[in-house]
Amino acid sequence: MENKKFKIIHSAICGAIAAVIFIVAITVAADLYLPLKDWLKNVFSHHWVGKGILSLAIFGVVCFFGWFLPIEPSEEKIRKILNLLNWLLILGTLAIFGFFVWEALK
Repeated sequence: MENKKFKIIHSAICGAIAAVIFIVAITVAADLYLPLKDWLKNVFSHHWVGKGILSLAIFGVVCFFGWFLPIEPSEEKIRKILNLLNWLLILGTLAIFGFFVWEALK
């Protein structure tokens, strides 16, 4: 039972990592390439809604397939991957913030 819980946690963290990377990438890309932002608006009614729906889909897909990875998660592995997620959140936030500051100042 413990291993099943660890597997679910590990899969969810993998999904969150993929979603964070996607959100940072699409936020910057949509601002640099306006047809992407327009596509998000046209398909999802607003580019923020589109980013949210797509990131949720990526989270779900990665989380689902993460369940089938041949990894035996342990507390130590979960601690490491959670630490990676935390760093990616911090770096992603700084990247988006830095990008918009750069955009405002150029």
